[in-house]
Amino acid sequence: MKNIFNYIPVILFSITSLSFNAQSQSAAVLSVYTQSAKISPEMAESVLRVEMTKTEQFNVIDKLDMIEILEENEIDVSNCYGKKCLLKVGKSAGVDKVITGSIENLGKKIVVTVKILDVDSESYDKVAVEEFINLDSEIQSMVKIVVNKALGIENSKEILSTLVYFNQPPETPTTYIKNNGPRMGLSYVIGNTAKILSAAEINGGWGHKNPVVMSQLGYQFEGSYLSAGDFQALIEGMIFINGIEKDMFSPSFALLNGFRSSKNGWEIGFGPTFRLSKMAKGYYIGDTLGGNGYDVVEDWRLASDWNGPGLNPYPSKDRTDKRGTTRLKTGWVWAVGRTFHSGYLNIPVNLFYSSGKEFVIDNDPSEMGDNLGEIEKKIVQILDQKIRPAVAKDGGDIRFKEFKDGVVIVQLQGSCSGCPSSTLTLKQGVQNLLCHYLPEVKEVEAV
Repeated sequence: MKNIFNYIPVILFSITSLSFNAQSQSAAVLSVYTQSAKISPEMAESVLRVEMTKTEQFNVIDKLDMIEILEENEIDVSNCYGKKCLLKVGKSAGVDKVITGSIENLGKKIVVTVKILDVDSESYDKVAVEEFINLDSEIQSMVKIVVNKALGIENSKEILSTLVYFNQPPETPTTYIKNNGPRMGLSYVIGNTAKILSAAEINGGWGHKNPVVMSQLGYQFEGSYLSAGDFQALIEGMIFINGIEKDMFSPSFALLNGFRSSKNGWEIGFGPTFRLSKMAKGYYIGDTLGGNGYDVVEDWRLASDWNGPGLNPYPSKDRTDKRGTTRLKTGWVWAVGRTFHSGYLNIPVNLFYSSGKEFVIDNDPSEMGDNLGEIEKKIVQILDQKIRPAVAKDGGDIRFKEFKDGVVIVQLQGSCSGCPSSTLTLKQGVQNLLCHYLPEVKEVEAV
């Protein structure tokens, strides 16, 4: 037993020596060639040095120490890319290995090469090359992949599928690149919706000040389902809570499909949006303010407000109204933006435009477009202000359809459509009134 213990120190020393010898090979990293890539040769050299040091397979000489060695030996490495020059530097530095390589931008891909030159044998004992998609922000990860490949270290399959260039047809999805995170911003509301939000609560509004600007706070889920070449195909899901500082609780969800440039980070997307909003059923009465059309605030009435005889002749609509109940509202959203990079920090900045239209009844000249002439607009105005209110008292309604060759075409609705005296009313009432105010009108007919 005593003799065995006498050998233990020797055995331990032998194991330690073997481990030390395995890691004692020295290496110098220099002269990384870059072409068309968005990285300088100095930075590329530093990245390669860092990734090679991480492997712990070589005793990599520090950058500052290497500078001293080069200055002492008066060696210029500004164009030192060939084997002869690299060997000279390696022998002067007294290292076992010289590690070099290249990073080249070749059209739609980035090619990274890592070469390990053995100083004693004066030959390259390890060379690794890999092609990647054109993502300049991921160059360090690319170098890591090639370093591991050269040294026989297994790379993560997820990283490989994300960055390695695949010569596949565009319809073949490769992988997802996650870029999830919290989002916040502002929404600027315009049009009829802004008028409604600015209205008093008695008119169905929230009493917001114009211009209507609301906060947005939420979370974005993002994935790239095609990542090859100059563009990435994206799918984005965004959950937002809107207007919490304005006494509103309006959660929304948008699902966008789009594209992002792999070179500069610009992106564009479009898709449906879904929002929970206060909605109420109501109708628009005649144009009480005059002018070119119905006002979404002053002419709006809740369906429960109707107290006239018979059925309400005015078409009912579902519209945003604080007095209503929470319901699902849909729309369409377009987005354009850019993702800015600062190290590992990604800062996406996006502008969104969401379509959404508050309903106005069919006769609104502003809704009928610019095709209405001056005569048609005057006809609509007379019908709304002088005829429709009187017809509505009997449970009917009258709509303008067309004016051609002096003939006004209208549509009778409600009780008027089936009334036996509708023709007499049309001729003696509507026709006489329109002819009185508009000499251009010769006759009124109903369809």
